[in-house]
Amino acid sequence: MSTVIVTNETIRKYCNTCKESAGFYCNGCNRIFCQNHADQHRQTLYEQFDWLTVDHDDLLQKLNNTLAIMQKTHPSRKIIDKWEEESIKQIQQTANEARRALTDALKIHMNDMKEKLKSLSEQLNQISENQNSTFDERNIKQWATELRDIKHEFITTPTFTVRIHGNKPVVMPIIKIQPDRIHENSSNHHHQQRQQHNPSGLVSIKPSSSNPFEILYHNTKQEKAIDHNSNSISRKDDRFCYHSNHVKIIDNGQIFIHDSTKNDASIRGFNEYSHGEQTLFFRIEHMTSNDWIFFGIISKHASFDQKAYLNSSVHGWTGYNNVYINGKSMPVLNGYLNEMKVHDFVELTIDCDKQTLYLWHSRQSYKNKLPVDIRTCPFPWQFLISCHNTNDSVRILPLAIGSVIQREQEKLNNNMKIKEIQLKHQNDSPSPISQKFMTTDSV
Repeated sequence: MSTVIVTNETIRKYCNTCKESAGFYCNGCNRIFCQNHADQHRQTLYEQFDWLTVDHDDLLQKLNNTLAIMQKTHPSRKIIDKWEEESIKQIQQTANEARRALTDALKIHMNDMKEKLKSLSEQLNQISENQNSTFDERNIKQWATELRDIKHEFITTPTFTVRIHGNKPVVMPIIKIQPDRIHENSSNHHHQQRQQHNPSGLVSIKPSSSNPFEILYHNTKQEKAIDHNSNSISRKDDRFCYHSNHVKIIDNGQIFIHDSTKNDASIRGFNEYSHGEQTLFFRIEHMTSNDWIFFGIISKHASFDQKAYLNSSVHGWTGYNNVYINGKSMPVLNGYLNEMKVHDFVELTIDCDKQTLYLWHSRQSYKNKLPVDIRTCPFPWQFLISCHNTNDSVRILPLAIGSVIQREQEKLNNNMKIKEIQLKHQNDSPSPISQKFMTTDSV
């Protein structure tokens, strides 16, 4: 309380409490007090101040005690815990698939040695059972050498390679926390200052990349390889197998690379598809600015050359918004738009039972659907990729990696649409397309 002493020169004032002559004025409440009531008023202010400090200290203690509780019970904690649990399950599932692949590789290795020993056993048994058999030191030396080689192979631990993509044991979307706007408004100035000093501290929980699946292959050029062997690839995995000129297949059929020319080249898969549904995942490792790579199918019985994508049995998609039906290019068919880029993940689903193809890549929020006429494209089918630019390269992913991408795809694209190309044929004719239209349905 600030007071003003009323002197004789000022107008005479009276205490607002007792009406006696007053000598003190309070600027806070604009009241006048005598000496006695001025002291009482000051004491009241001290009491109010004491209660204010008590209330402040009580709130501070509650905040300190509540922080630990809120860290465990806040609704956002449940989201984080669920994300952690699902991530651990994915890691465990991928690790189990890798262990099964290693077990298969070890079985193949042991069966190999058993076959070699079986061949030697048959030779020795034949000599033992036939008393008239003749052998000399040369035979003994040969059999001893074979047995020594098998023993050496048995005591030597087989080596395999497990290729981990990226520099981290597991690469997955980053989860961070961002306050809601309702809380931002109350401390907007301080929030902006913190953002300026630490711009990466507060970001959206959604991945910032337009291709959220690229993080699964982050820094692919610096892959860390430990224990690598082709036997780690599952027998069910498809692979690049047959190819034309101007392209080569490497890494046990997992990658193809176009040469330095600009000539058409085509690559077919190994597996044959006649029934059921199979989903294949590819990653575009290298692509020039001229973004033309064909993804689709071809009949096994069709002729195969550099321009296989022009074969009458071929169905599929390329960049430049082209759909290929019976080997014929149909640009922007019914609004189809699909410019593929380097590092895109491409999903090709071959549904033999429904005689249908689906194509999706990691920057799309929809799948493209294309019916296949088995009269022009008879079973069995094989996947087909064609390209014609310098150093174009595509990797086919093992099913174990593809399944991880597919799970992430399902989470991020719960409302994924299908752009369907329906073909109506006149008089059951297999080729001319008389009517084309597109519908959009929820998946």
